[in-house]
Amino acid sequence: MNRYQYKDLTIEVIDEPTYKFGSADNNFNYSKHHFGDGATEFPTSKHGIKIYKDDQIIDSCIIIGSGGATGVNQNSSLVDNDRLVICCCDTVFSLTFPDLELKWKTQADQATCFKICKLQDDYVVHGEIEISRLDREGNFKWQFGGSDIFVSFDNDEAFKLNTDHIALTDFYNIKYKIDFDGKVIWSSHERTEKTAGNSSLPKAGRNWLQKLFGN
Repeated sequence: MNRYQYKDLTIEVIDEPTYKFGSADNNFNYSKHHFGDGATEFPTSKHGIKIYKDDQIIDSCIIIGSGGATGVNQNSSLVDNDRLVICCCDTVFSLTFPDLELKWKTQADQATCFKICKLQDDYVVHGEIEISRLDREGNFKWQFGGSDIFVSFDNDEAFKLNTDHIALTDFYNIKYKIDFDGKVIWSSHERTEKTAGNSSLPKAGRNWLQKLFGN
């Protein structure tokens, strides 16, 4: 669960994996429902939001997404002044306080949105396939893709937002540093090329990297 304070309101974000839209057997009846594309027919993940004032619920909504499954963790949502910005499956949703109306939604990845961070006046989304920068209205500023998905199984962070760059590691353990305009500063691909050639990468990954770096 994520909990935030906004003025005299307390906001709770919880995972609701067993929630079924339209069912009378749900543990809690949310007053509003916001759906991602395709989620009415193929729901995957459900995240509930409750607004409290003086320990009483004054409003609530549930977000229902489709695509790669997500949970609720400390990096899956944030409060930005008078709005909650939250990842659910492949989409980022922006909701207003205190009424939890949908301000915008943006499909920020083809599969899954793992994490969202504040960057200056914008947001950076760690997606499974792409890293995206969105403005406060949910519009894309840029997207960056690697040789494969941004998931690491070697105890390396797949995504880390630093003070002057974003550090990334993809499934093939290729590491990248990109600037805040989505441009490559450095990649371990260059070092791999000098020491091991292309043999460690599948053909599709090699072709993509050749296009990216011109090798």
